[in-house]
Amino acid sequence: FKQKTAYEISLGLVGSEMCIRDRNNEMTKISKTNSIEQVQKHLTSECFNKLFIGGQFVDPIDGQKMPTHYPATGEVFHELPKGNANDIGSAIRAAEAAWSDGAWANMPASARGDLVARMAQGIEENIEVLAAIEAADVGKPFRQAAMVLGGAASEGKYWASLGAVLDAEQDKPVNSGGGMGGLPPAEWDVVYRRDPIGIVGLISAWNYPLNVAFRKVAPALVAGNCAILKPSEIAGLSCMFLGKLAQDVGIPKGVFSVVTGDRETGAALVASPSVSMVSFTGSSLTGSKIMEASAPKLSQVALELGGKSAMVIFEDTDIERAVEATIKGCLTNGGQICTAHTRLIVQEGIKDELLTKLKKVLEKIPYCMDPITERERGDRAWETGVTDVIQPVVSASQHEKILGFLNEAEAASIEIYTGGGVPDLADVKKSGGYFIQPTILTNVPRNSDAWQKEIFGPVLSVRSFSSEAEAITEANSTAFGLASTVMSSDPAKAMRVANRIRAGAVFATSTGEGLLAEHPAVSRGGFGCSGVGRELGIGGLHEYTELKSVNFSGFSISEAKENSKHG
Repeated sequence: FKQKTAYEISLGLVGSEMCIRDRNNEMTKISKTNSIEQVQKHLTSECFNKLFIGGQFVDPIDGQKMPTHYPATGEVFHELPKGNANDIGSAIRAAEAAWSDGAWANMPASARGDLVARMAQGIEENIEVLAAIEAADVGKPFRQAAMVLGGAASEGKYWASLGAVLDAEQDKPVNSGGGMGGLPPAEWDVVYRRDPIGIVGLISAWNYPLNVAFRKVAPALVAGNCAILKPSEIAGLSCMFLGKLAQDVGIPKGVFSVVTGDRETGAALVASPSVSMVSFTGSSLTGSKIMEASAPKLSQVALELGGKSAMVIFEDTDIERAVEATIKGCLTNGGQICTAHTRLIVQEGIKDELLTKLKKVLEKIPYCMDPITERERGDRAWETGVTDVIQPVVSASQHEKILGFLNEAEAASIEIYTGGGVPDLADVKKSGGYFIQPTILTNVPRNSDAWQKEIFGPVLSVRSFSSEAEAITEANSTAFGLASTVMSSDPAKAMRVANRIRAGAVFATSTGEGLLAEHPAVSRGGFGCSGVGRELGIGGLHEYTELKSVNFSGFSISEAKENSKHG
């Protein structure tokens, strides 16, 4: 199984420069002046220019397009199809036909998993191309994009392997669940089954476009649903490749569609009476609107929402490791990650020393001027020893939003310890890109927006504490609860505090190792305004199923299965 774009390409490294091999097997250097042009060649493929509906690539009904910009320069580099409610209607009708047919839902989950595994393999075999596209679309360094996309492929294979697990769960006898007197009567033959939900709407985020999308698509398909993916309108080009993969591996027509568009397109998907579940990753505000739209039809939601994660550092922590962990926590993906640790809660005894060291490191980190060609530097959060670069934020609107937060903080007399705005033009070579200085705000009031709201950029807000009880109070002082970290050389203390923090994923560590790490088998999700439901692990697959019991009496399930073999 080998994917090809509109032209056969391969990316490689010649010396220290990124190169592309064209159809004539000639190498062309991708420099700062032609990197966008080379990415645009990838985007001539049909899958990046049309919607994928009913197993076919089609133009939007109204023929509209929408631009996407290179965050490092602000220039438009591609126009993608802009679907609307009419196109969502077409995708829903195709899904309804596939659902009514029943062949997909009735297929063994392991067989569905085999197809999803082939999609994952397709991602793996095209990482170089997809990483270049994500570097251009999101503004993240190529090195980081390639590494993270490898994780998407591995995660997809994990989801695929759970197909056999789901098959094994079918017709599982009911047990007591560990309770006293919990077994049903002996004359009953009661089993559990997990059925697919039906037609599900999947709305993915822009910060890790294909990873977030495939984290929804893979379990939804393995579970037997018909799925409609609506990628983020801010950055979602790589997600469109999933339509190509679905077509190539033989996903039945109508079972999976990809409709790009704006917020109104997503709203049409959520509002459809035929959509029985919506899985969304994004802001808490949009998540609450999805819940509101889903309430009249009582459809299910799975929401992975915003965060304002706490980095709690006790004074018995090694100071150099504390610096390293804090930078990992707040600068990963330019601070554009829902689990970003953007609240530093540091014990008073080491506050000044830690902030001094942080400032010194942050002010030396260079800016990533051409993410597409950035193969050597990336993101220390994911690769130990890799030199950081400050990537641009994803869009002009996000740039403006972050600067608005910083202006409000300054107006409120919050101390800007370092950063606080846009870098000097000389530092970013007058690129026109959406760059923000890494910023530390100190002595931030607990009731301020800088402490309470998700900024989604390279901004760290700082408060201090003197006791364990104060540390816990500060960590739990927002409405969010997605992730947090506790650093201490005292294992018992780290555990005590971690167990008291209200967050779906808490890291207790003396070294900072494993910070932000995810594994496909470890479920995660949010408390409070950070979400509803869980992703990853067997629980993440179960989110896309309905649990039902079947009670056989007068005959056993084994008799029913035996008779089924004979017609």
